[in-house]
Amino acid sequence: MLKVLINGLQLSNSNSGVQYYTQQLYKELEKNESDEIKLVLLQFSNGQSGINNRIKRIIIENFYFLYLLRKSNFNLYHSPNYVLPFFINSPSVLTIHDLITLDYPELCQNESVLYFKHLLPLSIAKATKIIAVSNTVKNDILKHFNIPPSKIEVIFHGINPIFKFTINKSVYSKYQLPEKYILFVGNIEPKKNIERLILAFELLKKNKEINHKLVIVGKKGWKYRHIFNTISNLAFENEIILTGYVSEDDLPAIYSQADLFAFPSLYEGFGIPPLEAMACETPVLVSNKGALPEITGNTCLQVDPYNIQAISKGMYLLLTNNDLREKQVSKGKEWIKRFSWEKAAIETIEVYKQALNYYETSITENIKK
Repeated sequence: MLKVLINGLQLSNSNSGVQYYTQQLYKELEKNESDEIKLVLLQFSNGQSGINNRIKRIIIENFYFLYLLRKSNFNLYHSPNYVLPFFINSPSVLTIHDLITLDYPELCQNESVLYFKHLLPLSIAKATKIIAVSNTVKNDILKHFNIPPSKIEVIFHGINPIFKFTINKSVYSKYQLPEKYILFVGNIEPKKNIERLILAFELLKKNKEINHKLVIVGKKGWKYRHIFNTISNLAFENEIILTGYVSEDDLPAIYSQADLFAFPSLYEGFGIPPLEAMACETPVLVSNKGALPEITGNTCLQVDPYNIQAISKGMYLLLTNNDLREKQVSKGKEWIKRFSWEKAAIETIEVYKQALNYYETSITENIKK
């Protein structure tokens, strides 16, 4: 029997990024449970508030988790969040979402840079199998670490089926959304490139006659003060709406009402929001950096995220060129069919089986030696 312990310590009632991946993947993994496969997601407070204290989490992961692995006869451990316990000596699967702390440390929290600098190499070396969320991330791992490519499997994220064209007037009223707007969805943090998006929006308002406002949906992350300072210094400050965190149930209507979704991120290991926007039939502008070109294919307009004028011109083109908008929407509806959490769960279980088989084979070979 395959019995898997999955780390869900960071799950909360306002999941994003890694937490969202863990939540959505586990929902689908549960559907695959049987007499031969048992999955246990370990979280606290029923997921209402994740453990964000890093010291506390390290203690639980490195001592309590190892205790559970032995006591409850788990034969596989899955960390969906970059790192493994220090002293793990059982089969393990590790999901790597990006190596941004190594390649772009200036975009990250200082403590995260220090944490991952020391723990990532150890975890990647110890892991029996690694799940990379894109080929871009797989290549980044191979660039930094001397491990065989066969150790890494690429498994794309899925898209929640609730994301489809939706009209909901109560949602628009709830967040006081304007009739016409450009939308951004994501945590407010440096890698999202929100400051340049804001400056590109200002350029658009100054140079072109558009009636749109800019709606920024997302909770505060880190190193965000300069973003709010930029907004407060704009002549068009009142044209920018910050909603804060929005529940997933409200997002489809917000995507659907937008005339354009802009996501000029400096780096993404995957990037779910552009796919959600496509599913809601909204034209999308993305960065040409990181995994975004891979994940969105040729369905979106790509721009240099460091070039404010390029972002501004790209937004104007998508707002005014109806033929381009219609082609994008049509291509996007077909493109998103390749992304599903059901597919991700099936592929993840296959990685579990590979990890267990590889580990048992290695032990047998060592005994023979």
